Order: sequence, then C-alpha cells, then structure tokens
Amino acid sequence: MPHPPAPSIQAALAALAGRECRSAARALADVKDRHRGIHEARKSLRRLKSLLTLGAEPFAAQLPALTERIGKLAAGLSPLRDAHVALHTAQVLAGPGPSPEWQAAIHALANRRDGRLAAALTKDPRFLKRRHQIRDLGDAIEVLPWKAVTRRAIEQAIATSERRVARAEKRVRKDGSVANLHRWRRRARRLRMQLEFWRKVLKATGKSAHKRSAHDKAAVHGMSRISDALGAKQDLRALRATLRSLKAPLTLDPLLERIAHELKAHRKIR
Repeated sequence: MPHPPAPSIQAALAALAGRECRSAARALADVKDRHRGIHEARKSLRRLKSLLTLGAEPFAAQLPALTERIGKLAAGLSPLRDAHVALHTAQVLAGPGPSPEWQAAIHALANRRDGRLAAALTKDPRFLKRRHQIRDLGDAIEVLPWKAVTRRAIEQAIATSERRVARAEKRVRKDGSVANLHRWRRRARRLRMQLEFWRKVLKATGKSAHKRSAHDKAAVHGMSRISDALGAKQDLRALRATLRSLKAPLTLDPLLERIAHELKAHRKIR
C-alpha cells in the first residue's frame, strides 16, 4: 500500500498551529489538576505566538491583532501561574523538612494561590469563556494565508530571531538588569521554539535541512539552557517580591537569606 504524499511546508506549519490551539483549550478543561492545565495552556499560547512569527512577512496584515489576542489570553492566566510557581519555588527551597518559618510561608502562599484560582473560576466558570476565545482564535488562524509562507520567509524569520537574541545577550553583558535578563530569556525561548517547529516541519515534509540541522540542534540545546537558567533566576526574584508583599505575619530574614544564596549561585548566567 503506497504511503500518502508528504504534506507541504505550509500545510505542516498550519497543522502545528491548529494543534497548539486545541492543546491550549484542552489544558484549560483539565479539572483534575487546574494548575498544571493553566501552565500547559500558557506554554501552548507561547508556542503558538512563536510559530506565527515564522510567517511574519506573509501574515503582516493579520499578525498584530492575533498577537494581541494571544497576549491577552496569556496575561489573564499569568497571575494564576505566578502564584503556583511562587508556592512551588518556596517548597523546593524549603526542602523535605521545612523550618517553621518556611512552613508558615508555604501555608500563606498556598492560600494565596488557591484564592486566586477560586476567584478566577467564579468569574469564568470552568474557564469556558477563555476556551471559547481560544477556539475563535483557532478559527482566525486557520484562514491565514498559509500558502504564502515560503521556506525563505521562515528562514528569514529565524535569522531575525537569532539577531534579536544576540543583541539581547550583548545588552545583558553591558547591563545585567532584571529587565534586560528577562528580554534575553523571552527572545531565547522564542528562538528555541521556532527552531523546534522548523525541525518538525522539515521532518513531516521530508525536506532536507541542508547544513542547518546540526547547527539548529545545538542552538535549541543552548537556548533551552539559557531560558531555563534565566527562568530560575526570575522565579527566585518573584518569590522574594511575593514574600515581602504578603500580609500574613512571617519571619522573612531566613527566607530572604536563602533566596539571596540561590541567586548568588546563579550569577554565572550573566
């Protein structure tokens, strides 16, 4: 029995975009673990945004509005995800036998996380409104001019992302501010996702990656390392700010000292 013909680059890319939309909606329907569902939905939205940027040139007319819609959806979920990350980061730092100070902080952070989730579900029961917005987004993405997306346009978009990462890294070397580190992380993460999507498209279509395959594989690994390391620093700084903002009576000095120790260990990232 003959194998079906391989899809075109455009069809493969469109299929991946549709898959990310469905994944995001499905994640928000996860009632067994709401926090995991929120995390997975945000990841799908980020991946979707990076994928659409591969068509920056042919999608020029539609991309700003779509990017804004994706950004609003992700931003709406951010406080919920951030509250969960703060709790998880505190639990990791506290270790298997948390001190009374860490136990009190973890309890306060758990109440904060669960309260935010309950409030969000009261406003948007079962996240139905968000899920419908994601489905509408998927419909808009499906009718994009995918046929106009050429291999050249994709490789140009990747080259643009590479230059943006290089500029962001250079800025960090001069001034390692939180804002500059965050910009570097975002750009590195986007490039990593784009390279991963491009690799999937080439594999699905049976196209040759020419001389880029080994380079891209190494780049994905490098971008993952940078993004993960910068993400860990960001989580520590966010936990420090959150602990300082909690109204619950907490003994902060030993907690802040532990966070400072971890941040010092991450200085080599710069």
